[in-house]
Amino acid sequence: MPLRKKETLPNPTRYHASKSKLAMSLDYIFGKGTSKCLDFDVIDFQYSRKTGRLRYVMDRESKEILFTFRANGSIAPTIKGARMMLGKVILKKSRPRWVVTVIDGVSELIASGKTVFCKHVAECDRNLKAGEDVAVLNQKGKLLAVGKSVVTGALMKQFKRGVAVKVREGLGVDGSAII
Repeated sequence: MPLRKKETLPNPTRYHASKSKLAMSLDYIFGKGTSKCLDFDVIDFQYSRKTGRLRYVMDRESKEILFTFRANGSIAPTIKGARMMLGKVILKKSRPRWVVTVIDGVSELIASGKTVFCKHVAECDRNLKAGEDVAVLNQKGKLLAVGKSVVTGALMKQFKRGVAVKVREGLGVDGSAII
């Protein structure tokens, strides 16, 4: 039986470069200062075996995926990743541009992974663009789901019918993430 290669710590240069890429990407995509909400001491990176590119950002202890790097350069947060990004931000009165707030009556449906319709949107930023990754919160400030906006923020408030956010992952009624 061949000997196993010893587990080694990640390459410090590669780790630092990945950390910088994550911070810069988060600040660019989700707004300046978003990366300050993350605790870089509790995250790890996973790279593609074929290309060596950064693929996932994971929690070091639980090995749960926090963010996925897409081929086009964007970042898709999971429920846990969105919770990390919102951790310190939600305490402020102003919500980030990438947050969509829905009425409390549909919280359970959205948390179970159902689509967000325009008539259920209570608040959103007017500068939100179609195709951007968003976090969906209820009016009490509880994170319900993450997904991708289908229409712009201005249209979400104007329209009374149609899809506003295509939910990728819901929190679940019991609090466990549903994909």
